[in-house]
Amino acid sequence: MICVAPFSLGALAGLVFSFLLPLLSRAADPTSAAAPRVTLDIPIFAGGYGTAFYEETAREFERLRPEVRVNIYGDPRISDKLRVRIIDGQLPDAMLPFNVLIPALVDSGRLRDLAPHLAAPNWENDAAWGDSFLPGALDAWRICGGTYGVPLSYACWTIYYNRALFRAHGWTEPRTWDEFFVLCEKIRATGLAPVSLTGIYGNYPDAFLRAAYYNLAGADAWRALNALAPGARTDPRYVRAAAVLQRITQHHTLAGWEGATHTAAQTAFLEGRAAMCVSGSWMIYEMGARIPADFEIGVMNFPVFPDGVADPRTIQTGADYFFAFATGDAEREALTVEFLRFLTSRSRAAAWVRRVDAPVAVRGVPLEAFSPRMRPIAEMIAQAPESFNMPQVMLQTPGVRQALVDHRLALMGGRITPEEFGARIEAAAAHDRARAENPDAIDIKHPFAGTALLTALAAIAVWLILQRTKKKFRANEAWRTESSKPAMEESADGTPAGFGDPALQPSQRAALPSASGMGDATALPDALEKIPAPAATRPRLRPVAALGFVGPAFFLYVALVLVPGVVALGWAFTQWDGMGAREWVGWLNFKALLFESDVFWAALRNNAFLMLVPAVVVLPLALALAYVLHRGIWGAGVFRAVLLFPNLLGGIAAALLWMTAYEPHGGLVNAGLVALGDALGSDWLRSFAGYPWLAPRQLYWAIVPIYVWMACGFNLVLYLAAMEGINPELYEAAELEGASRARQFFSITLPLIWEVVVVSAVFIVIAGLNAFELVWLLTQQDPDTSTHTLGTMMVTSMFKEFQIGRATAIAVLLFVLVLAGSAALMRGLRREEVES
Repeated sequence: MICVAPFSLGALAGLVFSFLLPLLSRAADPTSAAAPRVTLDIPIFAGGYGTAFYEETAREFERLRPEVRVNIYGDPRISDKLRVRIIDGQLPDAMLPFNVLIPALVDSGRLRDLAPHLAAPNWENDAAWGDSFLPGALDAWRICGGTYGVPLSYACWTIYYNRALFRAHGWTEPRTWDEFFVLCEKIRATGLAPVSLTGIYGNYPDAFLRAAYYNLAGADAWRALNALAPGARTDPRYVRAAAVLQRITQHHTLAGWEGATHTAAQTAFLEGRAAMCVSGSWMIYEMGARIPADFEIGVMNFPVFPDGVADPRTIQTGADYFFAFATGDAEREALTVEFLRFLTSRSRAAAWVRRVDAPVAVRGVPLEAFSPRMRPIAEMIAQAPESFNMPQVMLQTPGVRQALVDHRLALMGGRITPEEFGARIEAAAAHDRARAENPDAIDIKHPFAGTALLTALAAIAVWLILQRTKKKFRANEAWRTESSKPAMEESADGTPAGFGDPALQPSQRAALPSASGMGDATALPDALEKIPAPAATRPRLRPVAALGFVGPAFFLYVALVLVPGVVALGWAFTQWDGMGAREWVGWLNFKALLFESDVFWAALRNNAFLMLVPAVVVLPLALALAYVLHRGIWGAGVFRAVLLFPNLLGGIAAALLWMTAYEPHGGLVNAGLVALGDALGSDWLRSFAGYPWLAPRQLYWAIVPIYVWMACGFNLVLYLAAMEGINPELYEAAELEGASRARQFFSITLPLIWEVVVVSAVFIVIAGLNAFELVWLLTQQDPDTSTHTLGTMMVTSMFKEFQIGRATAIAVLLFVLVLAGSAALMRGLRREEVES
């Protein structure tokens, strides 16, 4: 039954007005004489540039094409929503994504090849559309002879430097790498760090490697590298370029780079902690509010080698690309392409520069349109005879992508040599090539670990079944023993002793023979056999009434949980990219995870860490605080609110808050430790200046305080609620007997709330196994192998690699682990119930 609240007259008038207002506005607008026939759906990634310009462009296009409505919208996490829509088959007309697997969309025929349209006239109708773009701007998404992406915003990777500092010391822009390293030594001699760099976003430091390699090897070798050509990563030129990156990070980078985000690195540069930093041209827009008014930003291209083959003026670029979907509706597809032509017209390109002060991939925008800060970059782009695109992450195979994340950090940290770095990336590329030729092959790397885990799960299942059977057997035996005791004595009313036992239910006593019928010696044993079990005497609802209470919730649970769970279980035995046909592969996904995947076992170790280590701290601390509050302390109400506050923030807000607190320079944690060290005269505490808490090697130890901060308040409330139910007379009696507070806790409080403690421990185990958002955000959604959890691995497989079968297999294993761990913990910690 649907209930409708009565309308007031004012509400009704407002409703009518809300319907009439659009009609009146459209009637007053001569450009809207005809209602739109087609609505284009275009989600975009709202990164550093936002959505305002694109919405403005959509309104301009609608004035020119009144029959079209362009619904363009977005947010920073639009790609996550897009992936779900694509898998579900709900395709938009076009998109501006971030980290969506474009090759899979091309292979499945979901994207439209724009090459024929690029050969047609541009919006101004004075040249081919493809010729309207800067050299190399369309190269990034040329796949299998087609061109699938068109850019508007353009980025040029450069080295920013403090121009006033350079002028004061007489330093000049280095032209070669040798001159660059000499300059770094001069900067270090002044006590200043030469370069501020991020270690969390790998694309930023990788710009040095890309620039050095392209200069040494040229365009053909660059294409071969990105195509995973055999031997490309062990090429001496690639190794030499890797040595440049390692030398910079090992000797000339601001301390704490491993745990610094890109914005923290740029902020350190703008605050004068370093003389240079590397970034794309978006930095000026991104950091506009933080750039001091008197800070002079200089821009220089990357140095070159004397024996390099590429032109020194070659630039390294990147862009945001729009893609058009093949929806099967010819009219919508044509209008989508027409909108993209308008979006990349010279007039809109000039409007882009005026609004966001950033380069565009379209020719013909005058330098005067750029601000003085951006003009040097625009000049660099205009003078470049050629450019090369930063490799698109989604064009890299999964193994190479993960290997780059893992081994780049090891290279930068000096833990491996440049030769080892090249060899490891080459090995990952060879593995991916072999996997492409034989997808069903399994390389057994973890035979013992995989077998041990399966054996442990089977042992837990058997143990739980035996414990359950044993418990039922004991309960039945106890009941039979109690009910079969002979009645040797009579009570005052003539009833055999024990027949009036209040432990017997009325139905049980009714089954016994009356006192007058005790003459038959066999009557009592026979009657005892017929006594119904206690469970059978419980009152039951009629089926119709029970269905009314339970039915709606049960059907919702079946529809929203059980059915999707069963479907996902079926997917775990298939290979599927979410778009093509599903292929049954049996146990292949599980075999690959348990016996081959290094990432799976690293993730499982991290989940185990998050189950055990925070619990060791959270449970005792929460118990102690709850006990103190329960027994009485001044300001107990305030303490409750303060300790519970972190739970009100949510995981994402907490992660962002702690990410800022853990910044190596200026973060609350390091600043507090250094200040404490100054107050105590401790050099050890002072040594935390610039400490990289979020570096992979110490990330999980840095997560422990976050877990304690977030989980302690919740568990405290659980324990405190249980303690409030304890009879105060027990404490009074204990005090009369001279028991101390500690003895009272262990003898009274803990036994009486033990079941709640077990439940909270189960919560911590479940949270540790399901850990996702905290790690995902602290690693900037790109964890390396050593920092993955099962949750981040599942999301990466599902939405970055489009390996739906592998992702659901991880989900199944995660479910089994949570179920087994929770059941084993609850059964292992169970005690006999204590009455208070």
